[in-house]
Amino acid sequence: MRKLQPRRTVPDVAALYSTLARNLPDGNLVLFDHDLRYIVAGGDDSGAGLAPPGCQGKAVRDVLPPEIAQSLEPLYRAALTGRRAAAEVAYHDRWLLVRAGPVRDEHGAIVAGMSLSQDITETKQAEHALRGSRDLLQEIIESSSDAIVAKDLAGRYVLINSSAARLLGRPAGEIVGRDDAALFPADQAGRSREVDARVRSRGESETAEEHVVVDGRRRTLLFTHSPLRDYDGRIIGVLGVARDITERRQLEDRLSRAHRMESVARLAGGIAHDFNNLLTVVLGSAEILLDDLPRAYARRSDLQEIKAAATQAAQLTRQVLAYSRQQVLAPRLLDLNGLVGGMESALRPLLGARIELALDLAAQSGAVRVDSAQLEQALLNLVLNARDAMPGGGRLQVVTRTVVVDEAFAREHAPMRPGRYTTLAVRDTGVGMDEETQSHLFEPFFTTKPGRHGAGLGLATTYGIVKQSGGYIWAESAPGAGATFTIYLPWHEPLVAAVPPPESAGAARGAGETVLVVDDEPAVRVVTKRILQRSGYAVLEAAGGVEALDALREHPGPIHLLLTDVIMPEMNGREVAQRVRGQRPGIRVVYMSGYSPEAIAHDGLLDEGAAFVRKPFESGLLLQTVRRALDTTEQMTPA
Repeated sequence: MRKLQPRRTVPDVAALYSTLARNLPDGNLVLFDHDLRYIVAGGDDSGAGLAPPGCQGKAVRDVLPPEIAQSLEPLYRAALTGRRAAAEVAYHDRWLLVRAGPVRDEHGAIVAGMSLSQDITETKQAEHALRGSRDLLQEIIESSSDAIVAKDLAGRYVLINSSAARLLGRPAGEIVGRDDAALFPADQAGRSREVDARVRSRGESETAEEHVVVDGRRRTLLFTHSPLRDYDGRIIGVLGVARDITERRQLEDRLSRAHRMESVARLAGGIAHDFNNLLTVVLGSAEILLDDLPRAYARRSDLQEIKAAATQAAQLTRQVLAYSRQQVLAPRLLDLNGLVGGMESALRPLLGARIELALDLAAQSGAVRVDSAQLEQALLNLVLNARDAMPGGGRLQVVTRTVVVDEAFAREHAPMRPGRYTTLAVRDTGVGMDEETQSHLFEPFFTTKPGRHGAGLGLATTYGIVKQSGGYIWAESAPGAGATFTIYLPWHEPLVAAVPPPESAGAARGAGETVLVVDDEPAVRVVTKRILQRSGYAVLEAAGGVEALDALREHPGPIHLLLTDVIMPEMNGREVAQRVRGQRPGIRVVYMSGYSPEAIAHDGLLDEGAAFVRKPFESGLLLQTVRRALDTTEQMTPA
């Protein structure tokens, strides 16, 4: 018969664990009875213990702070019922991991409870830092205006931010877990899979632009696909980033068109200037011959045809020069409402009965500093363009306003600058235009009219006039939705400006006065000299400023008027006038030119009110301008 071993008591258990508790290398060991009193406590000196010295025989709640005791007591009671559990406890600015379980004797009876606590402060801090980094990364991804997605190796979406969800037009919950084939058309899904496969196989990023339709609008997106790697550098998927660059590309396109148009304008202006000099000779010579030949001369009609063709060619070059912003302007302050209102009676017959004309003029539109004739030409071009866009009739509005352009609007309409502007808008209900047509609107010789119905210079001329006047012009249109052209001109204080009376074309003869003609083109000097001499003037001529000063010194008698070209090598017309006035203070000055660089208009080389005749000129206009300058009692002197 087997002899029964005596049942081991709690003191016996304590004796078994005390040595272990004293020599435990990592953490603190606590033994407690069914009344939650400490039996054994010991371990390392790291401060991780939940049993201060002298706690044996005392209850947990009598030794530890109440909040700590409330956390441990349920854990300890569960251990005394046979369950193993663990909890994280904050104690003395440290984090402890407490594991608790039952202590059984050799018969399986629970005689006590045991807990092992370990200091996990550093681990906890590392987890907190990692969680903070993840939260920050998630916040960065979520707040990014770029669309960001991540796919796994199977091509399924595992991450998507709100920008990407908006771009795809679906909630994130409908995207995560699905692949491209389930979300997009087959061709688009196929292209995406091919890109992902290349990125995964090569381990390199790919960037490309794509055009997509978002909310019914065509957008340009810059896509970047990059390999997604884990901590060991293994590729675990693909990261995709899409940036909306629509506005950037539109701005680049506008700037590119502006530079292209500027280059064309410079070329066109140079050609037109030289052509105007030739037309001056042709037109002047034709007029001299017509004046000399008898009325019954059989070939007189041929000369008249030559003169008519030269006059039409001059009008064409004038439009080219306006586009190239190389017209000589005579700007003055005028009331925009007055200019538009004064043109109403002339515009209505041009539109016909099927187009309604409506003027919407601001109560106070402000004044603008422009050449009135040029601005009238610009408005006329826009009205005719609108008329042609409404072959079946419609409504045309001419609107003036005062607006303030802010930084945001200016950025969207580069190179516009913020500030106060007076606007002139022409709005029609015509056929409208697509984006491709709008991108070429202001280019010279571009026209949508069939055959030879349009020369393609109307809008180009308007563009040049507006730019040379220091303003801007923008077009808004869509197919079937009409078009609006808006001119922005720098605002000035409102005023009421009188419209100057039209000049008469009658010629005026000289009375023996001496005129000094300065022009670097010999043929222009010859024909100008002949026109003046035939009308009773004595003429001296010079090829430039140096020869003009020599003529002053060599001519003993009076010189009554200086007729000088504006643009010449070595010395321009204004410089010649200043030097000549220095020697002959009372001399009158008339400028002539086919064009002037943009700097002349903006820097004031042609002074406001200065006498000026445009090349190519008819003899009557030249003689009238010279006569009027000679008869003026006060001559304006350039600064």
